[in-house]
Amino acid sequence: MLKILLLEDDLVDRELIQTLLIKGGIEAEFTCVNRCSEFEEVLKTLFPDLILSDYVLPSFDGIAALEIAQQICPEVPFIMVSGMLGEERAIEALKQGATDYVLKQRLERLVPSVKRALRESQERQERLRVEEALRQTDDLLKAIVDASPVAIITLNLEKKVITWNIAAERIYGWQSQEVIDQLLPLIPPEEDEQFNRLFQQALQNYTRTNYEFQHRGKNNDLIEISISLAPLHNAEGNVCGVVMTAVDITTRKRIEAERFNLLQREQSARAEAEAANRIKDEFLAVLSHELRTPLNSILGWITLIQRGKLNQTTLEQALEVIERNASIQTQLIEDLLDISRISRGQLNLNINSVNLVELIQTTVDTVRPAAEAKSIAIELILDHRINIISGDGNRLQQVFWNLFSNAIKFTPKEGSVTIKLNKVEDSYAQIKVIDSGIGIEPNFLPYVFEYFRQADASTTRSQGGLGLGLAISRHLVELHGGTIDVESEGKGKGSVFIVMLPIRPIQFDQDQIDKPINNEFNLQDLNIMVVEDQADARELIRLVLEQQGAKVSEASSGQEAWEILKEFTPDVIISDIGMPDENGYSLLKRVRSLPKDKGGNIPALALTAYTKEEDRQQAIKAGFQMHLAKPLDITALLKAVSQLSSVKTQ
Repeated sequence: MLKILLLEDDLVDRELIQTLLIKGGIEAEFTCVNRCSEFEEVLKTLFPDLILSDYVLPSFDGIAALEIAQQICPEVPFIMVSGMLGEERAIEALKQGATDYVLKQRLERLVPSVKRALRESQERQERLRVEEALRQTDDLLKAIVDASPVAIITLNLEKKVITWNIAAERIYGWQSQEVIDQLLPLIPPEEDEQFNRLFQQALQNYTRTNYEFQHRGKNNDLIEISISLAPLHNAEGNVCGVVMTAVDITTRKRIEAERFNLLQREQSARAEAEAANRIKDEFLAVLSHELRTPLNSILGWITLIQRGKLNQTTLEQALEVIERNASIQTQLIEDLLDISRISRGQLNLNINSVNLVELIQTTVDTVRPAAEAKSIAIELILDHRINIISGDGNRLQQVFWNLFSNAIKFTPKEGSVTIKLNKVEDSYAQIKVIDSGIGIEPNFLPYVFEYFRQADASTTRSQGGLGLGLAISRHLVELHGGTIDVESEGKGKGSVFIVMLPIRPIQFDQDQIDKPINNEFNLQDLNIMVVEDQADARELIRLVLEQQGAKVSEASSGQEAWEILKEFTPDVIISDIGMPDENGYSLLKRVRSLPKDKGGNIPALALTAYTKEEDRQQAIKAGFQMHLAKPLDITALLKAVSQLSSVKTQ
């Protein structure tokens, strides 16, 4: 049962508050105090789920109580409930960490406020647990990389070193602090051209393996090295650098035979472990298997790596297994969290304008390497007239990724996958994913989109997964007001997945645009650059700014904005964050690298659908002076631009 600490000296108000909460469906044990010493003592022993505090108390006030609570239990929600709380005091309380405030004259707000505070507290605790799990995974991966006998080096787009593991220190002689954020110092001039070619291919999302070079160490001695280069992706799936592995190959031949024997024994042991897992029952068995198998592979491979007896090919396989299994486990956790959100009705959409053509093309790019590995041909047939729809781009990409990756996973080598986009009845966008894969038995078709269901035990074990992807996809499509279906003529005859999404025109509130705006926001002759990849949103911002007298330059991408900045220095930059190819953070980083007399201190405003506090902090850290959330609030936008027009960054 919930524990609520009530700081209230008026007996009538105390009983009224308790009665309202109970009638509002909040069952809790109430502890009531009214003095500072009692309050501090209870906080140290009770560990409440919520604190409700009056502002005026016998020996101290609500602000003092808030300060005490922040020191002892800052994670506990704190709601000010008072009849003497003016606007200034309320704002002061919120600034100092109060969750909310409720006037006693409007106690009907109390129950919704308490429920919201408890819900947000629970979500925050759950998020912290997930973050801790991810941090532990990151620590594990770091330990794996540090323990690896292979030099693992990550480079940014300019070939500057991001990470440099212990094996790299041993092979090349430089300590990590000597090379981090520096250009890669290993390549002799005569090898530079070939290395640059391989580096550029990796940036284009190709993996290049087993290329032999002569590198120079810290002592200028030449080292015979075999390197592999692979693209490094950020959270959005874009290439943000290169992972280079390097192995000293001088003693490789001598130990190949022993490594082969070790590999055979490891494969035999792993096969026995997988066979044992198949005896477990239904979902609990599958869940246990799917969560443990990635860690088993990671830890098993690192044990072999630490022994230092694997050949070059096996080492590369080991690193690929480690990376792949870490990604698999992350996806499993995300799927489980999505199922949890769905079951609680807390999986919400962030609706914006979505370019379906671009979204499909981008998603195909993320699965193309898997298709190429199996020589599967991907054909795109897209009606480019179906452009912008209303939806959550991230969630729709999750649906497409599930469908595309499943099509590739269940299609044999040298098969084909066709993706079609067309309009149906002028009101729906239809996406078809057609594969030449293993097909679906007729008796299983009704269960394809059910949770934890897969066709049979052999497919479950050979392909892996929890059977959640299609179930989550169905829920996401239905949240968009659409449908998802599947067709198959049977085993070995391929499958067709069909997604129908309503086409809703993106409309702006004309009353808001035409409404007279406070004249204090006079932007006469102010030069403003608007960087926004969605044409409709860009047009709205331009119209609003021009109505106030501003001169507006438009750019649909970060690169286009950069080209304009070479010829023209605006007074203010307004930039979206989530854009294809280059996001707003990267653009501002380039702008801030310019000298001040070339525009390096241009005031900048982030206007984005990324609205969480950490998003705001990241925007400020990236060089933006202000952060505004979408959907667009015209008054807030004009106020922000007016303020920014009178300042320069330091």
